[in-house]
Amino acid sequence: MKLIPIILIFCLIFPAHLFAEPPEVSDVKPTPQITGIQKGEKAPYSGVLLNSLAAAQVFSDKSFAGKECELRIKFAVDKEAARMQLLLDSTKVSLETVEKKYNGIITIKDDEIKRLSDLAMKDKTDYSALWFTGGALAGIALTVAVIYAVQEAK
Repeated sequence: MKLIPIILIFCLIFPAHLFAEPPEVSDVKPTPQITGIQKGEKAPYSGVLLNSLAAAQVFSDKSFAGKECELRIKFAVDKEAARMQLLLDSTKVSLETVEKKYNGIITIKDDEIKRLSDLAMKDKTDYSALWFTGGALAGIALTVAVIYAVQEAK
């Protein structure tokens, strides 16, 4: 009776699968093999002999070739579209920068024109009547003085 618990404890401590040997893992991966055969060589006809891996590869390549082509075309188109969008965005930014620079220059020129116009149109007092009157009085005074000097000299 005491033997059964001892066997159970032994089985729990040392399980049987721990003593099993690990399966051998081959480092050599199976490769697709294609072999040409001629009529008479263990085959009723001439042709190409494929192992199952090579046949699977040929069938998968054939079935996915169209999809792969579509993906390559889509990738190339998307790549070119992205490049063109980048070029367009860069051109837009350059245009906006040039417009801001142009608007700044125009604003500066308009301000300068307004300043010079205000300076030119500033309230000027017209002294032309005074100059005319002063010239006439000076002429009369000079004439009187010359006449007086000529009479005194006689």
